[in-house]
Amino acid sequence: MNMKTPRAMPPRSSGFTMVELMIGVAILGIMAGFAAPAFRDMLVNERVKSASFEMIAALTLARSEAVKRNVAVTLTPTSAGTDWAGGWTVVAAGPTTLNTQGAFSSVIITGPTSFVYNRSGRSSSATAVTFQIASATGSSTITPRCITMGTTGQPKSVKGSC
Repeated sequence: MNMKTPRAMPPRSSGFTMVELMIGVAILGIMAGFAAPAFRDMLVNERVKSASFEMIAALTLARSEAVKRNVAVTLTPTSAGTDWAGGWTVVAAGPTTLNTQGAFSSVIITGPTSFVYNRSGRSSSATAVTFQIASATGSSTITPRCITMGTTGQPKSVKGSC
């Protein structure tokens, strides 16, 4: 009878095999593929919200400066027409530039050709003025914002379309 002596097994290394690593990378790639569109929509939603906050801040500044300086203060888009997404300027009579806002990407801001606060801080318009801030991507998951000002001139922002 031939007895074989048991050989000592080489110590098994503790780690991952190539197959296990490939499966892990594939699962990670699939999860990233599902998360990317939601992440993009979240970024655009935050841009819409940020543009809304910046517009409210500019309107509040213009109103307070009109009262403080006792002159008319005008908010106008930097580009021609009613395209406020390209940025805007706040100008007091004189002309003194009080504030300049840069352009916003992935956002559409529509409103009047300009907005004027008279020296009492009220709107020079006889009717309510609205600014619509929405996504330029056209995604239905992005919530637009609406900024309205009545004749008192106090800006108010709400979620949803105007």
